[in-house]
Amino acid sequence: MILEIVTQTADETAYAHQLGADRVELVSAITEGALTPTYGSVKTIKEEVNVPAFCMIRPHPYRFIYSEYDIKEMQNDIINQLPYASAFVLGCLDANDEIDEVTLAKLLSVVGDTPVTFHKAIDKTPDFKKSVLTLAKYPQVKRILTNFGLKNPAENLDKIKEYLAFCTSNGLTVTFAGGVNLNSLPLLKQAAVQEVHISSAARIDGLAKNQLDPNTIKAMAACK
Repeated sequence: MILEIVTQTADETAYAHQLGADRVELVSAITEGALTPTYGSVKTIKEEVNVPAFCMIRPHPYRFIYSEYDIKEMQNDIINQLPYASAFVLGCLDANDEIDEVTLAKLLSVVGDTPVTFHKAIDKTPDFKKSVLTLAKYPQVKRILTNFGLKNPAENLDKIKEYLAFCTSNGLTVTFAGGVNLNSLPLLKQAAVQEVHISSAARIDGLAKNQLDPNTIKAMAACK
């Protein structure tokens, strides 16, 4: 199982890797729901830390609807980070909470060969399987960050297995995100989840505002 930890700096990234993280999702403003990381953090990680960094592309913490200025800003952030990012994490919806394919195509037009994860915006869409089929049309989209909208893994193992199989059959890897903790990790392994994403649960007292919790990350790494 791949353990992905959310980090905000090169220093946090090196520390998370030392504690057992396989890769990081690199962001800024984690308390605002995670926004685009700084250019300096992405470049430093590539040059000094050399840990796979999946870089968030999100200019603001509001709805996943983007103006033309937002889109241009996101494109420029992608272009600046292309030499350093291992992957990009992004998502865009329309006013009906469907995947905004027009915006998605504009963002994918500048990512080159760098793989893309469509983030948890997918959990806001009204029909998850329809959204998967939409994303499967775009070869650059390799992963989905999701918990399928299921709040309690223990009560939904069969549903998790069903959705995992559906995503895999359509060429998409699932990075399970939401409700992942020391108690749920063994259950997710039982459901054949291959990748997990940890944000606040990897921090002291489970709070996004706090520093990384070494004991929790070590314990999670031991369970994977």
